[in-house]
Amino acid sequence: MLYIRLFHGRTDPDQEMDDWGSDGPVFGPYEFVHTTYMWDLKLGKSRGNYDELYTHEDMVYYDGVYYGDWSIFDAQVLEKSQFQISVFQQDKAELPEKSCS
Repeated sequence: MLYIRLFHGRTDPDQEMDDWGSDGPVFGPYEFVHTTYMWDLKLGKSRGNYDELYTHEDMVYYDGVYYGDWSIFDAQVLEKSQFQISVFQQDKAELPEKSCS
């Protein structure tokens, strides 16, 4: 199973970053991760269901934060890192209107 961790976040996508941004959530477990033209990331669950994250420019958006980095890893890495899993909420992944233009 796979997990995704979002990090290097900022609340303003135009913010110039001279240091590391905020750490974000870790979601999973997923069976696969699929990206379409860097527009969205489908996080595949069992029975054909999936969670979906969207991008704004080169950042993944979730819950008011734009993340410049994300990492995908397996259960062994999750155990070693001791990350806490967050519950994914699809409504928090919807891009704000201003980001869609």
